[in-house]
Amino acid sequence: MNKLKTTIALLVVVVIPFGIMIWTRVHQSTGFAATELIVFPLLFGGSSLVLLVALKKYFLKEDLEDFNPIPGKWDHDIGWGLILTLLYFILFFLERATLTGVLQFNPNRELLGLILEMRDQPWLLILWFGPVLWIGIALYEELLRVFFLTSLWKWSQNTLWTISVIVLFSLMFGLAHWYQGSYGIVTIFIKSWVAGYFYYKHKRLMPLVYAHVLYDGLQVAALLLTTLNDQGWLDSNN
Repeated sequence: MNKLKTTIALLVVVVIPFGIMIWTRVHQSTGFAATELIVFPLLFGGSSLVLLVALKKYFLKEDLEDFNPIPGKWDHDIGWGLILTLLYFILFFLERATLTGVLQFNPNRELLGLILEMRDQPWLLILWFGPVLWIGIALYEELLRVFFLTSLWKWSQNTLWTISVIVLFSLMFGLAHWYQGSYGIVTIFIKSWVAGYFYYKHKRLMPLVYAHVLYDGLQVAALLLTTLNDQGWLDSNN
């Protein structure tokens, strides 16, 4: 194990991109347009996945099987994904009930704008619920998480170190959502810690991806249906 190479790889695919995201959000005054919320995850997430795999395989000379060190079955992965999704939504409602009045909450107006655009342009709907959500968001973010965790866990088997690595990634991931206010940072940190702890216990990537897709997808679908109903697109009896 080469700690210098690992550090370089993590800087390239995790730390520096997260730093750029945070800097952009702090200094950007206008936000992203709807089409940018489609194109950016596809291009950035897709290219980052290719770079991550290349660094893992050719620079670090490690097996891709490291991402799933414990054998599993697809139906078990889906089952765990459903359980994680349920847990995420339980946390969602608990956080709304306890933290909304305490922490600053900035509505995600960019996402609302995208939903309005998807209402009028079905091709955006297909792209977002297809390759954007599955590849540019869920697979990219969860593979990034697993890459970060597994890389640093190799440095030590100490339990305190293991948990600290989960906390570190969750903190960076929460700060990357700076634009959502302190509420967004804290709540995303909590869910990210849950995801990291799940991976620590089960060592399976796909349940995290399935849960991410379902959690984000169901929220957007609910907002989309609400928006359509408000605009008279849905029958009032549905």
